[in-house]
Amino acid sequence: ASDVYKRQEQRRVFLTFDDGPSQAVTPFILDLLKQENIKASFFVLGDRVVANPDLVKRAYEEGHFIANHGKTHIYKEIYSSPEKVLEEYNNTNQAIRNAIGNPEYHSRVFRFPGGSKGGYYSEIKSQALQLLNQDGIASLDWNCLSKDAEGAKTKEQLIQNVITTMGTKQSVVILMHDASNKILTYEALPEIIQYLRQNGYVLSLIHI
Repeated sequence: ASDVYKRQEQRRVFLTFDDGPSQAVTPFILDLLKQENIKASFFVLGDRVVANPDLVKRAYEEGHFIANHGKTHIYKEIYSSPEKVLEEYNNTNQAIRNAIGNPEYHSRVFRFPGGSKGGYYSEIKSQALQLLNQDGIASLDWNCLSKDAEGAKTKEQLIQNVITTMGTKQSVVILMHDASNKILTYEALPEIIQYLRQNGYVLSLIHI
């Protein structure tokens, strides 16, 4: 997935949503994306896939990319060992297969909770990265974020955070969330999309 960041003639942006799906937010985001004819990437949590298989199936059938964010998002669990990271990936991959009714599905893209580098679990993450790569699984972080999980309190703040953190990058991966407490993300999304289009970005889908 590292080629997502490579410089292209065309300015590209990838909308990514973590920590879902949720009945409170995901359907509204899917409705908007359908209306705008945009495909996005959903980095789903295994536990929430099991709880909301209908939403995963809908996103998949509407052409969105279903990627993997692990099972629990509980750092002390997923980062207890490199093998545990792979186990959570595999568990979530199976949950996705069950939800979409495709036993062969394999996103081959993982997003580490908290990002793939740094922090208290940096060494475990580094070892897990190698373990995932050995299984042909890529890791994808982000280079732009709305800060919807970091205390932004208004729609205007979310929009401004995206504008500020994307700067003049040629290829942009925006981190957003569709967990049940992120309705503000949905409310900010139309203006974020408008800004991206006005500034010449093509809204793209991750392909592996």
